[in-house]
Amino acid sequence: MNVSNIESASAADLAPVLLSCLQRLGQLGREGAVALARLVEDDDADFDEASEWIADIASGGLRE
Repeated sequence: MNVSNIESASAADLAPVLLSCLQRLGQLGREGAVALARLVEDDDADFDEASEWIADIASGGLRE
């Protein structure tokens, strides 16, 4: 997937890309977290929403 397609991508298209990116950031540890934190603005409601869903997934609370 190209970055230019993100706006029109479906959830099914984005999920595997996001998973790969999150896993790679996890491998990078603090360096990966800091790089992401530099991009996130304090009042980014979309990021806040997404991070809550990711936290639910990480805790095993969200399944089909």
